[in-house]
Amino acid sequence: MIHSHLEQQSEPRSATEISAALTKAHPDRGVKTTVVRTTLEGLVAKSQAQRTKQGSSVFYTATAASEAAAADSQREAVAS
Repeated sequence: MIHSHLEQQSEPRSATEISAALTKAHPDRGVKTTVVRTTLEGLVAKSQAQRTKQGSSVFYTATAASEAAAADSQREAVAS
């Protein structure tokens, strides 16, 4: 759900902005900013999202599918 939301955005978003948008889109679900932030960091670790810092703020964008696949292939090659 979070990755899908990121893919639809044209500009980087903060965890707070993503949480607010998901809460508005899915009012029946309890969306917590800490869970969104943890999930975003997991996506960054899997190369499915990128993190950028602007001052003390952190913003996230989705990576292209080909970039994520290339990064996964590279990690597998290094691990072998």
